[in-house]
Amino acid sequence: MTTQSLASVASHVVGQYSQVGKLIVSTYRAGAQRMVTGANTRYVSFLKSSSLPMVSADAKTSLINVQTKITDAMVGGIHTGSDRADKAIDFVAGGVNVGIKRVAAVAGRVEEALDTKAITTVSNAAILPVAQVSLAIATRTVEGAKRLSARVVGVEAKAAVVATKAKRVVKKAVVRTKLVAKKTRARA
Repeated sequence: MTTQSLASVASHVVGQYSQVGKLIVSTYRAGAQRMVTGANTRYVSFLKSSSLPMVSADAKTSLINVQTKITDAMVGGIHTGSDRADKAIDFVAGGVNVGIKRVAAVAGRVEEALDTKAITTVSNAAILPVAQVSLAIATRTVEGAKRLSARVVGVEAKAAVVATKAKRVVKKAVVRTKLVAKKTRARA
């Protein structure tokens, strides 16, 4: 098993929630497009199948053309909004990951300047288990978003495989936290 740092776990958590956001956006895109296309299809079928009094064939053709233009504009708006949401998700996730790297670098410089490993020790003993639990929750969230997306879209959504397994990470985090608590009580 590889040793995980707090920064790598935090980056994985950000990546998982970024993926959840993108799955939600793609699900919205597919569902909204399906709704608009379905409404257009029903409207066109209604106009073609029924004999409407005082509506000529040319008028029906014009109505169908206008409806098609409206549908195209709505689908274009859906795609534009979805693309912007995807870009916003990437922007925010990128900024958070840069912040995580900066904090890790500053902590490393502080430890080096003071010739101590106190920050790393506290991080690994107390904070890392909580971060691993958060990663496990984020992983489960991605799995739930994939299932939701598959129901709406009708096709299995692709999601990145996470290197850690949720149950094992949670169990290890609980065990580590209990050991730290036991050692702390023994010292007191």
